[in-house]
Amino acid sequence: MEENDSALIYSNKAYDFSKLNNYPLGQAIAKETSGLYYEIVDGNYDRASSLYFDGIAICEENNLDYDSSIYHSLGVMFHTSDNYEKALEYYTISYDKAKEVDDLELQKKCLINLGTINSSLNNFLEAEKLLLKSLDINIREELNFDTYANLGNLYIRQEKFRDALPFLEKATIQHPDNYNSEENLTYLINAKIALKDTLGMQPIIKRAKASLESTTALRNNSIMTMSLSNYYRSIGDFETALSYRDDYLKMYESIKEKQRDQTVYELETKYQTEKTKEALEKKEKEEQLYITLLVIGVIIASALAFLLYNNRKKKLQLAKQKQLLEATIDEKNVLLKETHHRVKNSFQIVSSLLYLQSESVEDKEAKIAIKEAENRVRSMVLIHQKLYNKDELVGINTKDYFNDLVRDIFESHQFKSEPITYNLDIEPLVLDIETITPVGLILNELIVNTLKHAFDEVTSKSKIDIQFNKAQEHLELKVIDNGKGFEGKVKNTSFGITLMKALSKKLNASLNYMSKINEGTEAQLIIKKYNLL
Repeated sequence: MEENDSALIYSNKAYDFSKLNNYPLGQAIAKETSGLYYEIVDGNYDRASSLYFDGIAICEENNLDYDSSIYHSLGVMFHTSDNYEKALEYYTISYDKAKEVDDLELQKKCLINLGTINSSLNNFLEAEKLLLKSLDINIREELNFDTYANLGNLYIRQEKFRDALPFLEKATIQHPDNYNSEENLTYLINAKIALKDTLGMQPIIKRAKASLESTTALRNNSIMTMSLSNYYRSIGDFETALSYRDDYLKMYESIKEKQRDQTVYELETKYQTEKTKEALEKKEKEEQLYITLLVIGVIIASALAFLLYNNRKKKLQLAKQKQLLEATIDEKNVLLKETHHRVKNSFQIVSSLLYLQSESVEDKEAKIAIKEAENRVRSMVLIHQKLYNKDELVGINTKDYFNDLVRDIFESHQFKSEPITYNLDIEPLVLDIETITPVGLILNELIVNTLKHAFDEVTSKSKIDIQFNKAQEHLELKVIDNGKGFEGKVKNTSFGITLMKALSKKLNASLNYMSKINEGTEAQLIIKKYNLL
């Protein structure tokens, strides 16, 4: 830490020296260096963002090309906080500027990061094109190790495990320039598990465990821990698999608590606003050179003094009352947050017990029933987890919640070789817990029923569309598939149908099905009773 503090001190001295000697490029580099310190070493994202934007402002003011590097640093910060849209925006700006000045090294870095972002957004063809294009730039060959890892991960996401394997073997070569060789082991483990390829696995698992013990990078360790859990599950060692899975969940919670997305967004907006404000103030100052406001200023000052004299006591009383109210609210928020945390932990214990039970049950129908129960519990775990990790303790954003919930459902129910694709069209609304809980459970049942019954044979054209929006005075949830469809009415004998009917009554909602043979099915939930925050 002392060495890191020294780096910050020298960075500040470099800025002062550059400013004293009118060297703008040195000032911009010093601002970016200080931003990197606060982002990576101190974890202070708001301070880092402020310094990055200061550096960009210096470059714009002095027509410097170095702003391309700072835009790349901004992209990395948004990337690590999982805001892919903003990361994509800043990487693209950096790449375009790097091409203008023929900076091949920065172009290569941007192509790798743009490929990674597109892979995360499921734009697989674009991601593959960008990553392969980065390999064509013959500079900084050690960066190719990262490209190999990203290509391997890209093919894994498409379940092209055979295509992924040669790239992942290159990405995990132990080489002095391959700094991420141990981190990339997680992709290689996942590919071999999918291919049921046990050849050479013991040395790989040994390296993975050693990596966990020797590094403190929480994000990378969480991914490696989940891969080890999957490996032990694949070989039938469920006790060890569950232990690693619980470790992963603890790491996941810690990561979410450290994210600073909202602060970064506010600082970005503040920078744009202040930039416009400065231009307006400059224009106003030029106009004020020709106008004297001495008399008006005296009148205003006298009026303010009179008002302040008469209202001082009242303001002091209001300030004290405000402090008392804020302290009371803070105390209640702490208690409410702790309540959500305890509820989430209780649900998590139930989920883990159901998971362990499902692994010991041989009957297929019983296993599926337990898995469905685990998904129902998981939908409620997600709600309390999001309430615990945010400042808004009484409301849930539908877009964030449904994205996580649907991803969990599909990951736990895709048993067939050909995966069913799905599309989400979710309007971001903030609903209270009394509304979002039954809606989440109903959505879980609708998707599971579709996965189980809609497709006799899954093909590349099989898909499910999930839509949620506010239409006039009601909320509307739709789950649409292009499966085999059915005739007649839905049978009311299953537990899932009974559960959805009971939950629909709580929401004063109507659940309807529209279906035709070989033309798919549309399930529509019209919600009339809800609390929109």
